[in-house]
Amino acid sequence: MLCNVLVNTMSILNYTLIGRVGSAIFLCMVAIVQSFVSIRHERKETAVGGLEAVLFFVLYVGLGFYGLISSEGFTWAVTAHNLTELLPIIGALMLMLSVFAKGEQRTRAFILANAATWIVYNAIVGATSIFSNIASFISTSIALWKNRKNLQK
Repeated sequence: MLCNVLVNTMSILNYTLIGRVGSAIFLCMVAIVQSFVSIRHERKETAVGGLEAVLFFVLYVGLGFYGLISSEGFTWAVTAHNLTELLPIIGALMLMLSVFAKGEQRTRAFILANAATWIVYNAIVGATSIFSNIASFISTSIALWKNRKNLQK
């Protein structure tokens, strides 16, 4: 989880440096908070409650859309820019689901979907964060493959 905090912090810096202030930055901030909450649960050996799941869902969607409508180039029409800015929201929701999923394989499947979404987004906007997403995608794919017998669990 601390690695997740570092990756999201570096992603915020990356998006800021390339001038891509939008939903991705806000969602990385929420992901950092969610990581600290997960660390707290791991240390206390407690489960994530339904209220927390709802709160993070609202934060991801709310701040994601706030970032979308406050980003440069936003219009209320369906545009390539707006569709691109939806990708971080989808990826963030996949991350949220991975943290709250039961079972390692389900968690990995959500992480794989998260990484794939961020790979597409970072390729479109030209962010170097794509390299960490590719590494995540590859390592998660390997873990899914090695543990494929447990997929039904």
